[in-house]
Amino acid sequence: MASTLIGGMAYASSPVRYSLVPVPGMTRAELVVVAHQNPAAVLVLAPGANGDGEALVMDAGWRRFAEEQRLMLVGLSFASEMDTIYDGTGYYYAAKGSGKLLLDAVDRLAGKRLPILLYGFSGGAHFTARFAEWKPGRVAAWCAYSIGWGDDPQPSVAMPTGMVACGEEDGLLGFSLTYFKKGRAIGRPWLWVGIPKNTHTQDSRVVFFAREYFAALLEGTQMSDEGRGGWVDVEEKAVAGENLSLYHPTSIGWLPDMRLFPKWVALMGEDTGDKTMGNHKK
Repeated sequence: MASTLIGGMAYASSPVRYSLVPVPGMTRAELVVVAHQNPAAVLVLAPGANGDGEALVMDAGWRRFAEEQRLMLVGLSFASEMDTIYDGTGYYYAAKGSGKLLLDAVDRLAGKRLPILLYGFSGGAHFTARFAEWKPGRVAAWCAYSIGWGDDPQPSVAMPTGMVACGEEDGLLGFSLTYFKKGRAIGRPWLWVGIPKNTHTQDSRVVFFAREYFAALLEGTQMSDEGRGGWVDVEEKAVAGENLSLYHPTSIGWLPDMRLFPKWVALMGEDTGDKTMGNHKK
């Protein structure tokens, strides 16, 4: 496998496809991987239902982001019969075996346990959210774009930062927003992104924002880092006020770096204007 030197660090010049042994409920189990000589983390890209992650891995934007952040890039190429996807035994359900299959493979390829980032759209969002719920201690951050019937989030000591996004003209909007609210109701540091006029298709602006969101977490921004991260009012698209007790938990979300606030507001279909004084709500 050839490699090239970028910024003083070695990256694979082309992806390598690995075939795994499918667990029950799966018809295909493959990973498309762009290796890094000394990765800081793993980024898993999960396409729609039964999709092949190679196209995501070959995307110039994701490749550049992985290079800049020293990430091993992994495209998920899992598949199941549709009846197993709907009955709770297919690859969407990470706790049923597909999650362990991915985790064991990336640990073996990296040669060590690394934090994992996940980005998934549609079917990939199902897998992404459930993987983060199954192994929260291994997940640094995740983005579930257009998720349908997600499992209810459960209280957990480890609470990785997550972003739930959905187009406002997507048939899955209700499911996605409900999933976000269930997570916030138990204190998860999640962010909501609703995209006006977006149907069940990936909006490139959400993808760009997800990369910046991940970068903020990789740079060490934590909830205790008050100088960078902060709470936002997802209903009013404004910075939340200092007294968070005035808000219902489901009406606010966590932004890991407030420098991203104008971009988040723009994604939500608003100009930034005067959005610094949160509208306090019970």
